[in-house]
Amino acid sequence: MSAPVEALRLEPPRRKMSASQKALWGVVGFLVLAKLIELVVHMPVVNPSQTAIFAWKWIAFFAILALLGSGFAHIITFPGMWDPAVDNRDRIWKPLGIGLAFGAALLAVSHAARFAAAQAAAIGSPSLLHVPFPYSLLFYLYTGVCSSIFYCLFPIAFTVWFFGTLLLARRWPRHTFWTMAVLVSFWEPLTMAGRNHWALLRQPHVAGIVALLALLYAADFTAACLFRRFGFLAALALRLSLVVVWNIIGKV
Repeated sequence: MSAPVEALRLEPPRRKMSASQKALWGVVGFLVLAKLIELVVHMPVVNPSQTAIFAWKWIAFFAILALLGSGFAHIITFPGMWDPAVDNRDRIWKPLGIGLAFGAALLAVSHAARFAAAQAAAIGSPSLLHVPFPYSLLFYLYTGVCSSIFYCLFPIAFTVWFFGTLLLARRWPRHTFWTMAVLVSFWEPLTMAGRNHWALLRQPHVAGIVALLALLYAADFTAACLFRRFGFLAALALRLSLVVVWNIIGKV
């Protein structure tokens, strides 16, 4: 006698979270973990804006940008955060090396151009105060993740999706990416230079300051290229290694 129909029904396979999805939630989890650590260690207040970035509303903001950016990146067929087709040398180790080189170059140029003093004068502060070590490890790694989401993941993925997929119907995908990468990479250096009516460019050693901003542009453009070829974790690895040299080791 045949088995009952109910016994022959197969349960639908459970969808497992992919490695890239786990990596994405790992990035979001890091933002939450950084906030919890900040609550416990009571990081010394150097500047109100430096502690405000740890507010829950900003963590929610960057988490939403990360989720949206990852979704747009999937639509435009960029590699996932932990795409099995991408080797770890390309996803992690090479970007780390590139970031270290950029960090060293930025550190050397910033010292030569006395960038800290110029930036302090541009924002109307007697001196540019930095978060002391070891609190700087938490602060700059956290802000490095936020910066990578804000200046790379979301704007690159969104603009390529909006112009390349929504408006141009994928007709010129490569041209769209290169155009957006060139334009979006201006965002961070222009934001830094444009504060307080472009006061930074009116400081002494302006040639060195322009050189530093150009290096920052090159780092952001390189991160965009790594994002397209190897996924967002490659761009994030570049940013974090750059931050370790320029903002942590350079300020110890």
